[in-house]
Amino acid sequence: MSGESVRADQSAEICGDGTMTAGNRFRYLWQNLCRNLSTLGRGPAARSFFPDLERARNAMTGQSPSRLITNVFIDSELPRLLPPRKLEVLEIGCGAGAMADRLAALGYSGAYTGVDIQDYFKRDRASSFPFAIEFHQIDAHEFSPARPIDLMVSVSTLEHIPADANLIGRFPGFFAPGGLEVHVVPAGSSLLPYLWHGFRQYSPAMLAVRFGPTVELVKIGGLGSLLLHFLVITGPEMFLRRSPRKVLPGVYAAMMRLALRIDRVLPVCPTAYAVIRRH
Repeated sequence: MSGESVRADQSAEICGDGTMTAGNRFRYLWQNLCRNLSTLGRGPAARSFFPDLERARNAMTGQSPSRLITNVFIDSELPRLLPPRKLEVLEIGCGAGAMADRLAALGYSGAYTGVDIQDYFKRDRASSFPFAIEFHQIDAHEFSPARPIDLMVSVSTLEHIPADANLIGRFPGFFAPGGLEVHVVPAGSSLLPYLWHGFRQYSPAMLAVRFGPTVELVKIGGLGSLLLHFLVITGPEMFLRRSPRKVLPGVYAAMMRLALRIDRVLPVCPTAYAVIRRH
């Protein structure tokens, strides 16, 4: 997938967020299915991440398998990738800024800047909070950090950004030497559980075009997580307006434990990729 084909791909993309006509729903699924299949088996190899089951058990609060595994991945892997210290942090698509709290709990400190096109940011943190906090309500395409950054994080953000390749191409200029990017994006196989979500899903080949061939990719979830999400979240919540994970939290937690065990045996069809790039 060349740079020209990436630009052509993006110009035809349909956004799966918000209200869609039936025709656009069909076109979205068909467009993304064809693109995901056309890049299947290409690109850099990805290693699998299997969360510690005890740590995951303590985090089972009705969240999706992908979100649960992502949180455990950040808690266990980020300190290994970038040991806790004083950092300049930038989060793209920060939402309420919960990542700042997660980083603080891991022992990081310094300055945290959150960027989001919507303002849901939580501002009432204690004076003893180890990060100086900034929030910018702005289109990420138009933002540049005031200072070189050491860590950039985004979780389920890049798929919602039009012309994501253009934005990703700007990132290297944001970093101090030794800086680290960690992004979590939906995998191609997540089209089944998520259906209409953002502009796209990502294959290893698509990620290599955007981040470079030496990017490190980590599989988040496997066949167990994918089936759990589709059968217990997508079907009931999207089509029946019912939430078994909220009504039967104990049953859902048991199903989550089973899904995580299946992932270890069948680490195929991940729900997401963690993308790691060093500077």
